Amino acid sequence: MSEIMLFPLGSVVLPEGKMRLRIFEPRYKRLVTEASKGDGTFGICLYERDDRHPSGELSHNGALVRIVDFESLPDGLLGITVVGIKRFCTKRVRVESDGLRFAKVEYLPSWDVKSVPEEQHYISLQLQKVYLQFPQIGELYEQCFFDDASWVSQRWIELLPVNLKQFDYLVQQKDCSEAMRFLTAAIEKE
Repeated sequence: MSEIMLFPLGSVVLPEGKMRLRIFEPRYKRLVTEASKGDGTFGICLYERDDRHPSGELSHNGALVRIVDFESLPDGLLGITVVGIKRFCTKRVRVESDGLRFAKVEYLPSWDVKSVPEEQHYISLQLQKVYLQFPQIGELYEQCFFDDASWVSQRWIELLPVNLKQFDYLVQQKDCSEAMRFLTAAIEKE
């Protein structure tokens, strides 16, 4: 088991996904500093706060990410871009005095490349439309794999508002089949 630093967020990134983050809290400035001294990696997991868990709850699954770019934002904050490397399952979490979380994790195998079935091709087409409508998302990718169901389903999981239970269920699967079934129900055909 490996121990990694955790960055809990209300959104996620999965393998091959990219995300821009604004870093302003001292604990996450520390996370970026520590990650930069090593291999540039840390974990991102889904964080959700509700009536049952007013202090917040973390997903059991997440993704190891690597910092691939830094920038100074117009507001003076640090901006980083991360890319998802591999999925993990959290076994144990500890919190340090500044609030930075560390987790013992087991890595999960990557989903194999799989062609998008003809009857689900609209899921890929809708993702392409989202990337055209929101170029700041599409521009993160030098290459898009709209013919790969694994790639497409992971990008949708990153974009859709899934709750912790849905996220954990989908991400722990051995392949993208369940995610594609979920997307078939969630995304309308035009």
